[in-house]
Amino acid sequence: TIDLYTGSPKTLLPQAQIKHHGYISYNTKMPEIFRTSKINLNITLRSIQSGIPLRAIDILGCGGFLLSNDQEELAKNFIDGKEIVLFENDSDLSEKTDYYLSHENERMDITINGYQKAALLYNYETSLNKIFSLCGLT
Repeated sequence: TIDLYTGSPKTLLPQAQIKHHGYISYNTKMPEIFRTSKINLNITLRSIQSGIPLRAIDILGCGGFLLSNDQEELAKNFIDGKEIVLFENDSDLSEKTDYYLSHENERMDITINGYQKAALLYNYETSLNKIFSLCGLT
């Protein structure tokens, strides 16, 4: 079963496999869902051409397994198959979903590595130092 958290009931997935939950609080419930889900999908809108989606960092920061469409910046900052998993198209997404659902130890290793990398790159001290540097304050 796929758990789907959205206000929109329309999806391209077979309805028999989906359990719709509607909207939930991003600040209180979503971190628990990211952490406890076997696989969290990040599918970036086609209009977003660059950058690391906040959703991806949120998933990793909550200790969740991230399966994302291939974004250049994600691939530059995280190791595919070691810290996150990237997919190229629908069939690749399906294959990787099946694979990681049946390889729990590997999935858990990637989850831990992704969390550690996100904590290293996106903690307050590192982020504030980068902002101050960009503003010429250091």
